[in-house]
Amino acid sequence: MATVSFPGFDLHPLSLLDHLISGALSSFVESSRASLNGALQTYLFGTYNATAPSRRLPFIGTPGVAGLNHVLLGAAGALLVAVFLYSSLRTVAAAGDARHHLQVVLPRVLVALALGLTSLPLIQQAINLNNALCSVVAGGGNVSLAQLPWESPLSGPALQSASTNVFLLLFAAALVIAVVILVLAYVIRYTLLAVLCAAAPLAAIAWVLPETRGFSRQWMRLLVITIFMQFVQLLVLRSAVALAFARGHGVIGTLYGFAALYLMLRVPGALNVASHYGASAESAGRRWARAARRLAATEL
Repeated sequence: MATVSFPGFDLHPLSLLDHLISGALSSFVESSRASLNGALQTYLFGTYNATAPSRRLPFIGTPGVAGLNHVLLGAAGALLVAVFLYSSLRTVAAAGDARHHLQVVLPRVLVALALGLTSLPLIQQAINLNNALCSVVAGGGNVSLAQLPWESPLSGPALQSASTNVFLLLFAAALVIAVVILVLAYVIRYTLLAVLCAAAPLAAIAWVLPETRGFSRQWMRLLVITIFMQFVQLLVLRSAVALAFARGHGVIGTLYGFAALYLMLRVPGALNVASHYGASAESAGRRWARAARRLAATEL
């Protein structure tokens, strides 16, 4: 009587689970890497019109920015009536307050209108300066995506060598998430810059009255930080690329990529703190100058 034999095999649930997790993590890193590189190529090395990243068109040509700026410019022109009315009432109510007199308010209104009309070209000049500084820091294109500190731990050879090590693959997946946060920060920066460009006429009108001048200063501070944070972040990135003492596969290379990303993400907060220190120093300087003038007037 003929017997039928089946091939035997051993089923190890832990090995199967390890294989499934490794495959899923490798697939996640590989599929995310190409998309993230495309986004970084658009936002990382300069501020241009994101709708045409390969042509490097001016940022103010972004669809919707100029149109909204012109709409708010019309709204700012309508607010001039409220500005003159408020200044007139303040002049009547507080006769000694010279800040609301017509000879003070009218030149400020004219300057505000000129700034509102030329806001987009002026902002584009600041963006051009940032792009020029970024180009210098990046070495005229010498720093490419392949040289980024986190590129080596996420490369194909690194994933192949770590295909049997779930621990390294988990580190690589966490590094991908950190790069996603960096890309998200640049998308938020791009959107915020578009909003600031559109709101420029309102910020110019807010500069006219002493009661609303703080809003104008806040807008200017936010605009400067939003534009030039890219230059400082690229400076951090160029330093990380120049050092490159921990590049390569493995945990150390991954941690080095984490360190570079962490420093880049800390730049906006550091610039914000520095700007507040600058404003505090400026206010203190004005107070000391007023005190010195009063002291000189009393001595005379």
